[in-house]
Amino acid sequence: MSVGLAVAVGLSAWLTSVPEATGRAATTTQGSPVTAVPATTPPPSPWDSVAGAGRSSRLGRWVLRDRFLVLAQLADQGLATVSRHGKPPMLVFRGELSVPATLREQGWVHVGDPGGYGGYLFDAYQAAPATGEKLFVVTAPDGTVHRFVHRLVPGEEYNDSFAAISPGGQWMVSGEWGRMDRLLVFATPLINPAAAGLEHDLPMTTTIRLDHPVRNVQGCAFASALQILCASDDPGRDLWPTPDQLLSLALPHPLDGRPVAAHVTSLGQLPLMSTCQGPYEVEGIDYEPSTSTLRVEVRPPGSCGLSIAVYDYRRTAAH
Repeated sequence: MSVGLAVAVGLSAWLTSVPEATGRAATTTQGSPVTAVPATTPPPSPWDSVAGAGRSSRLGRWVLRDRFLVLAQLADQGLATVSRHGKPPMLVFRGELSVPATLREQGWVHVGDPGGYGGYLFDAYQAAPATGEKLFVVTAPDGTVHRFVHRLVPGEEYNDSFAAISPGGQWMVSGEWGRMDRLLVFATPLINPAAAGLEHDLPMTTTIRLDHPVRNVQGCAFASALQILCASDDPGRDLWPTPDQLLSLALPHPLDGRPVAAHVTSLGQLPLMSTCQGPYEVEGIDYEPSTSTLRVEVRPPGSCGLSIAVYDYRRTAAH
């Protein structure tokens, strides 16, 4: 998909609602306003003509294939692939304008990087630090919307940065902001029987302990049952050789509801490519299993930040 075409698609999504992406959630007051585009993967391109500081055509086994742009206010928090039976996959974006007025009035002022699984869409909301709660909103394949409140446990930060669903759908992983050595694990609402009947009360199940600290993780996505990929908006070089890392978390076994440790490595710096000068901001991340496509969002600096750049990667075979 060319950059110009992608901007046009994003503008179309601004003006119109896409029922295929959210069903009745597009009109319910409990759901989030949606920006959605078909989750088609553009043909491979070598990107030899792309120049700019921070260019990275390969991150570990992931090779950069293309880039498209989406309007920032609709997409500057994250994205998720939603696949529903009999319909093509859709990319659902979340941004500053995605928080419904009803939720904002109730104090839920920020939505994080969403997650998708089996036709379900999972949104992570946060409120003011003193609230003591987080909110997960789940849109089911039939379009019904369900709200699940998580009450913070001692030592837990109020941030609700993302929702990532494990293969098989049984576990939902979320994260906090700042320098962290863990991720949070919940039984997936509406899917895992352990969460049955827990609407409005979703306790934390366990944690994933990280053997290396991370900072400012904006979003994570499962690339497999044993690997989680995370996009880090980390401007420093004290934790890793490069800033703004794509992180890989290796699990010793699939999540099972018990505490587990993950080995963390940096696959390198995400692309920082723009004609504008200034700081970039890494945003959300998504993995589409049907096409083995990894998508990562980066907000360019200055006036170029009116659009979010979405970078498409494809996984190469192991050597």
